[in-house]
Amino acid sequence: MIKRILIKMGIIIGIVILVLVVITIVFVNISPEFGGKQTAEHQRKHALSSHYQNGKFVNNGQVDLNMGLKDMGKSLVGYFNPPKGVVPNHPLAIETIHPSELIDYNGPTRLFWFGHSAFLLQIASKNILIDPMFGDVPAPHPWLGTKRFSGHLPIAIADLPTIDAVIISHDHYDHLDYGSILKLKDKVKAFYTPLGVGTHLEAWGVSKDKINELDWWEDIMFQDITLVCTPAQHFFR
Repeated sequence: MIKRILIKMGIIIGIVILVLVVITIVFVNISPEFGGKQTAEHQRKHALSSHYQNGKFVNNGQVDLNMGLKDMGKSLVGYFNPPKGVVPNHPLAIETIHPSELIDYNGPTRLFWFGHSAFLLQIASKNILIDPMFGDVPAPHPWLGTKRFSGHLPIAIADLPTIDAVIISHDHYDHLDYGSILKLKDKVKAFYTPLGVGTHLEAWGVSKDKINELDWWEDIMFQDITLVCTPAQHFFR
């Protein structure tokens, strides 16, 4: 009797796992939030980089990015049971920005922080957005992340002035958000990203002539400002 129950439980668990795997695969492949896929044209372009080997980009210093079961376990524990003090127990106070404060600004350089790595830099009469993740949750689905710590943004995307340039550091979702790009793309003159990230912007309807991709240590002139793409990575192992 116990054996039969265990067998049935095993079958049920197996079916649940299989259903979850199928749902995940379908979700990843049909959801636009995951961006574009590398085409043969993209791969030929990337192959010119010394950091592109065997069909993928590689870090300097032989950094190992593979996560074992122990690492995944720690991540899951941290997600479901974050350490004390990490998440505030009330919405953070923010200072509202009136649209008139940003339009035609030609004063000293200033920086507005929207949380995490999202900033508006006003410099030399230019508006530059950095990693504009303006969504409520930094994830491709609201169930997969923590809500923004503030109740709302200092200013709505619709109220931002024309953006001269958007700089995107990398394509993790807390830096590159599908919904934010859709709302921003028609008021942005140019996008600057590391090599390979522009594929997502193309998939989300950004014109190719607006996208500028740079390999490590490449530089480009943005009007009278020099932008340099420097090597960076999250961690060493």
